[in-house]
Formats: sequence, structure tokens, C-alpha cells
Amino acid sequence: MEFAIFGLLLVGIILLILSFRKNRENSVETQLENFTIQLMKEIYQIKKKLKVLEDEMMINDKN
Repeated sequence: MEFAIFGLLLVGIILLILSFRKNRENSVETQLENFTIQLMKEIYQIKKKLKVLEDEMMINDKN
């Protein structure tokens, strides 16, 4: 009987540790996703600004 209780306690502790580890992996995945989205937004803004500058250069070259 003592062996069964000890075994169940050990399994419970292992599952508890694994659940914290999985949460940490999800956190890293979420942070990476947010970083990627932010990076894509910044690249989009830079491309828009570059397009405006190119248009201004074309206007100035024609004059």
C-alpha cells in the first residue's frame, strides 16, 4: 500500500513539473510570435517611407 501511495505521489510531482515546463515553452513561443509581428510592422512602415521618398526623388528628377 505504501508503495502505491509513493508511486502516485511521484507521478503527480513529475506531471506538475512537466506542466510548468510546457507553460514556459508556450511563453517563449508567444514572445517569438509577438516579436515577429512587430518586426513585420516595422518593415512595412519602412517600405512605406521608402516608397514616399522614391516618389519624391522621381518628382525632383523630372523638374
